[in-house]
Amino acid sequence: MTEFTRLSADTVLPLINLSVAQHQKHHVAPNAVTMAQSIFEPGSEIYGLWHEGSAIGLIAFIDLGHPNHILETNESPDGFYIWRLMVSEEHQGKGHGRAAMIFAEQRCRALNRAFLLLSVVDDDKSAIEFYENLGYRRTGNIVDEEIELKKALT
Repeated sequence: MTEFTRLSADTVLPLINLSVAQHQKHHVAPNAVTMAQSIFEPGSEIYGLWHEGSAIGLIAFIDLGHPNHILETNESPDGFYIWRLMVSEEHQGKGHGRAAMIFAEQRCRALNRAFLLLSVVDDDKSAIEFYENLGYRRTGNIVDEEIELKKALT
C-alpha cells in the first residue's frame, strides 16, 4: 500500500535520493529541483510516496485557487495542477503511480476544486496513455512544450 506524507525536514533527504529510469530523466525534474522550485510557487504542496517505510516517489501540486497564486492565461482558480509525479525506477509498475493519482483526486476534492490538470512529455516512452486510462483528456493546450491533460471531478 502506498502512503503519502507531506514534505518535511525529516523526509527531504530520502526523497532527494530517488531517481527514475535513465530513459525517463527528461520526463520529470529531479526531486531536489521540485523541492527548490516549490519555495517560489504559491499554493504548492509536495508529498512523498512511501511503501513499507521507504521513500519510493514524490507528487507535487499547485492549487490554482490559492489566494497568492497568480493565474496565467487559460488558468482557472477551480483547478488543481499536478505539477510533478515521479515513482522511482524499482517501484514502477506496482500501482504506486495510480495510487498517487487517486490521492491527487482526493486533495483536489478536499480543496473544492473542479478539475485536475497535468502536462506530459510527448514521446514514444510517454505516460500519456497511463493518464488517459485514468480519465484524463487532452485539452489541446501545450504547456512548456508538453501535452496538457485535464480530468473533471464532477
